[in-house]
Order: sequence, then structure tokens, then C-alpha cells
Amino acid sequence: MTDFIERLVIKPGFSSDDVDFVSMQRGWILQRSRIPEGGAYVDTWVTLDRKTEIHQVDDQPIGTRYFTLRGPSSAEVARHIRQDCDIWSTDEALEALRRADARDEKLRLVYAAALSAGEQEAEHVVEAFRNLVGDPDAGVRQAVVIATGYFPQPGLVELVGELRDSDPVDHVRRNAALLLDGLSEGN
Repeated sequence: MTDFIERLVIKPGFSSDDVDFVSMQRGWILQRSRIPEGGAYVDTWVTLDRKTEIHQVDDQPIGTRYFTLRGPSSAEVARHIRQDCDIWSTDEALEALRRADARDEKLRLVYAAALSAGEQEAEHVVEAFRNLVGDPDAGVRQAVVIATGYFPQPGLVELVGELRDSDPVDHVRRNAALLLDGLSEGN
């Protein structure tokens, strides 16, 4: 279960300095900077009315930065972020993933797709990831497992079950089993 209302994935070329500039332009008030949380670093701002929180998560284990929004003005803040920042849409990330050849690019796009997706994009993500469970690179298959932890939709959980049961690489099978165990404990 998530405790945020919206998550927006920042493209790699949009720097933390760029985010700082947007925060100043929008009048966000910095509350905490570079607070470590589970291998990630989190910057937290609030809107001028102090009712909506904006978190920039620098999720270093997966090499991805994203915003999470909490509070009554989240939709408005999300609209501003989409206007002011270079943000992945799920469709854009999935299209780039279909064209990607390089391993690092595939990894970045797997996370961008899963982190930017909502319920309405779930089937498109499942379809794209279904093609990746047969990727010859174990790192790409592992990324599917990790990304499913961020977006545990039933179709993705099924794909992780397939990886647990039949992936040729031991650590991919083990990590898939760990994720599935963690998801079942959360229910």
C-alpha cells in the first residue's frame, strides 16, 4: 500500500539543481534535505499553505529519481511538475523500452515505466514486461522483479512467479521468491 497520492518519474537529464530551481519558482518550502531512507535520499518540501508535501526521492539502488506527492493539492502540484520538469509518462517509457538495445537503458526504462504507471496503464506494463522475462540479460530480468515491488499489479506478480519457478539464474529465482514472500506477508 502506498502512502502517497501521486508519483512522477524524473528523466535522467533533469538534475537536482533543476528541481531546486522549480521549487524556488513554485514557492515550495524546503523541510528536509538528503535524508537517507532505505538506500535512497529524500528531499521534502511543502507548499506555501503547508498542506501538500513534495518528496524528491533519489532512489540510488535503482538509479532513478522521482517525486511523490501527499496532500489535498497533489493534483495541482503534479500539474505544475509536469509543466516545469522533464517527467516520464508511462507510454513514453514503454515506447522507449521497446526500442532500447543497451542494458543500462533497458534498466532505467523498466523502472521509469513501473514507477510512473497507475492502474490504467497496468496491462500495458505487464505486456511490455512479459517480453523482458525472456531477455538474455539476467540484470534485465532482475529489474522486472525489483520494479514489480514498486508496482505490484497481479499480472506483474504472475511474471515474477514465472521467474521464481524457471529463471536459469539462481539469484533471479531467489530474489523473485523473496519479493513474492514479502508481498504475501503484506496481505
